[in-house]
Amino acid sequence: MIRAGGRCELEAALGRRCGRPAEHADHFYPWSKGGSTSLQNFVAACARCNRSKRASIPSPGQQRRMERRRRGYAPASSSVSVGERQPLP
Repeated sequence: MIRAGGRCELEAALGRRCGRPAEHADHFYPWSKGGSTSLQNFVAACARCNRSKRASIPSPGQQRRMERRRRGYAPASSSVSVGERQPLP
């Protein structure tokens, strides 16, 4: 939430950042589909975006856009990468 400045990080329209207040920590790559429970895979989300995303797997384009947006607001010392998966057994 701190990294996101308290605002939703998910896409609204036209690939832009939603910007509503963040209320949830969401697995960018869904936990139910093998997403890891790590800071790299967590995104700040408003209730509306979290509900609409559900357990969908983000496209490579969505992942690239998220990382590009993060470069604009995340502190230089933090990672902008997103979408880490759990290692296979």
